[in-house]
Amino acid sequence: MVKRTFCIILILLLSPLSLLAAQVSAVADRDRIGAGESLQLELRVQGSAEDDPDLRPLDENWDILNRSQSKQMQIINGKISHSLVISLALMPRHTGELEIPSICFGSDCTIPLPIQVSDATATPETEAGKLLLEAEVTPRQALAGSQLLLTVRVLHRVDLAQASLSDPQPQGVDAEIQKLGEDHTYETRRNGYRYQAVERRYALFAHQAGTLQIPALQLDAKVATTRSSFDPFSRSIQSLRRSTQPIDIEISPIPGDLGSREWLPTSNLTLEDDWQTHPPQLRVGEPATRTLTLSAAGLLSAHLPELNIAVPTDWKSYPDQPNRSDAVDTDGVIGTLQQKIALVPTQPGEVELPAIDLDWYDTRAQQWRRAHIEPLRVSVAPAAAGTAPVNLAPQTASSPVAPDPLKSHNLPASQQPHLETTQTTSSAQFWPWLSLILALGWLLSLIFFWWQRRQLQPRKMSKKQNNQLKITQEKDAYNAILTAANQNNPKAARDALSAWSRLHWPGSEPWDLDLMAKNCGDPLASELRKLGQALYAKNAPSWRGEGLTEALRHSLQSRTNPSQQEDLPSLYPATKGSTPK
Repeated sequence: MVKRTFCIILILLLSPLSLLAAQVSAVADRDRIGAGESLQLELRVQGSAEDDPDLRPLDENWDILNRSQSKQMQIINGKISHSLVISLALMPRHTGELEIPSICFGSDCTIPLPIQVSDATATPETEAGKLLLEAEVTPRQALAGSQLLLTVRVLHRVDLAQASLSDPQPQGVDAEIQKLGEDHTYETRRNGYRYQAVERRYALFAHQAGTLQIPALQLDAKVATTRSSFDPFSRSIQSLRRSTQPIDIEISPIPGDLGSREWLPTSNLTLEDDWQTHPPQLRVGEPATRTLTLSAAGLLSAHLPELNIAVPTDWKSYPDQPNRSDAVDTDGVIGTLQQKIALVPTQPGEVELPAIDLDWYDTRAQQWRRAHIEPLRVSVAPAAAGTAPVNLAPQTASSPVAPDPLKSHNLPASQQPHLETTQTTSSAQFWPWLSLILALGWLLSLIFFWWQRRQLQPRKMSKKQNNQLKITQEKDAYNAILTAANQNNPKAARDALSAWSRLHWPGSEPWDLDLMAKNCGDPLASELRKLGQALYAKNAPSWRGEGLTEALRHSLQSRTNPSQQEDLPSLYPATKGSTPK
């Protein structure tokens, strides 16, 4: 009797626990889908689940595209109830008879669900044809380094709520890929059906021969579908996936007759020179910029070579960093390289600049071609500072002499004017006074010319005074160089160096920076070249004068050591008791 009573009490105690156990179930909105179509799976839990769901069994055949959940709590007649709904958007990984495996919440598990996934191809006539993905490559065979165009199109007859397209990942050979511009939208037709199209293009460049492989591209999109079986009063969002077929392209090797030429495979190449259409006005010592422009269809600007042109041996050349840019047209990419070169002539006269040639390979005609710029003959005018100085001294032997009006009285007797013998006394006295006035005027003229010539000619100084004056002038020029260097002013430094050269070599033309660098040793020669680069090269870094200052001081100090070679001719003639400053 006691034993029976104990069993009854135990059953009554365990009954509420069984009522509290969670009830789980799995419901799919469809049991038949096509390849690339998703389905909605709901995991429903009534009561309190022991643990979170274990979704790892789905990874074998399904991709989880989206996950959401909702919880509810109800109180009826004092009783509390809980419910949980987890919604999953699943995409099949392959076709055939698949299964949604049992999903467990701790010890509570759902039952498996069979799903049929057909391999029907998405065509405009099928239901799957409401969303299409196309990819094509032109040409299907190309040379290494030449351009390939990959065109990808998304065609849809339904509104896209969201879409994501994978990027191409070339394989097989080393290749470079670049997206061309923005996506292009338009309308098109497939088998009588009208589609909205979104087109994306890429340029590919295979760097070696072999088989270039483009794996399948994948599109994941969300579209609005018919009313859901779970909620007949609303529209649902369906996830779709489309994939392209892999593409193989044969890449041929570079022609064997390349030799030392640049490999430029293109359908069209142009080489232009602005001096051919607008000849420059050249002058000795003044820089002039020559601009060469190289454009190639089907080549990126990064693949274009820098243009190194030949210049006359006595000219100075300062090439700038090339400016590269890429444009896009219907045939793909167009690479452009613009090369600016600052040229400084050093001698006046007529000069012929040599022709410029560049070989390239025509991918359409499959043959070599040559871009050519004709030789250019230019005229270089003398430098303004190099013209002969004007001689301000009065002319001596070659100067015209004012005619002496008194010489008119030396005419032959037959040409003398006939005078009447009845002249008055006043007329006889006029001629002596006129002669006196003319004589005084001539004397004053001689005095004026002598005074003017004395003012123009430098006074003669003793040798000691002349040396002292030269030292003072060269010191002033040296201090001007240091001042310009301390102020980091390259133009002022060049002018100061030129002024110093006039003082040091009074009988020659002013030396330019290049000539000074050739006659000086390092470090001064190096600093002079840096100064020239800062003056004439475009986009050159800002010039700092500390290096020039140190180099000048080093040159002055080295003159005191007889074992060292002079870097620069002496700024100051050596005098007794004097030291350079």
